[in-house]
Amino acid sequence: MGSGASAPKGYTDKKAALEKSPEDMAALATFVDKDAAKAFCGDKFDEAAFDAAVKDGKVPRAKLLIDACLIKVSSDDDGLLPQPDAPKKQTCVAQIYVNSHEFGGTDKSCNGHRYDSIPFGNGMIKAGMACYLVHYVHSQHEAFFGVMGCMDAILCRCNPGQIKADGGDQGKFDDSVRALQKKGIPVWPSPDVMEFMGAKDALTKIRNLNTGMADTGTYYTDEEFITGFKKTMKFQPRVIKQNRGSSGEGIWIINLKSKD
Repeated sequence: MGSGASAPKGYTDKKAALEKSPEDMAALATFVDKDAAKAFCGDKFDEAAFDAAVKDGKVPRAKLLIDACLIKVSSDDDGLLPQPDAPKKQTCVAQIYVNSHEFGGTDKSCNGHRYDSIPFGNGMIKAGMACYLVHYVHSQHEAFFGVMGCMDAILCRCNPGQIKADGGDQGKFDDSVRALQKKGIPVWPSPDVMEFMGAKDALTKIRNLNTGMADTGTYYTDEEFITGFKKTMKFQPRVIKQNRGSSGEGIWIINLKSKD
């Protein structure tokens, strides 16, 4: 997979993931005992990892599938709270690591996770749900969505621009997400929400609602920018964002050098 010292160690050193079909994954019970886990994993069964995660003699199917079938991209999950002993639901935060980028993307910490992934995961855990941090790797598309099909809900943090930058197919990814939704698995945000609300001009469209901010503006020409931006800058600092993208790039906080 990845190469170079800048990628998380777990990404470069990960042993080959277990190849199983989505049907094989779905056939497992929601909670798997050691015998069933051994039969599923074969000679790649990691008994030490199973024993570390076991509760009442079983591990969640989602946890087993993530560990056995998905490439481990991040180097660690430092800061993530322990998973609940009796989780209400099995959920995950799905991310995308751009293997050609020094840190996997400007929105990533040195361990390969998005800066906000640990807080999102901890929020789910505090609500009584299990929440795992995973990465979409386009070379194992079928396996990834097989695992996702065994989740109760998915928080999708795969930036569309980054999927393409890593060599993946955004349309293929979106279609697979829609297939999960048809099965009744919630995915937030959905591809359709991303398409219609992903652009920052959506903030301008809702600026007069209770959830919006009345002084939000969108500028498509130099003239509109000069007039609108200078006018609002007279009153308070401004945040400027590019119209698309959620990877932390193209964002500026602007303050007046002189206050007169």
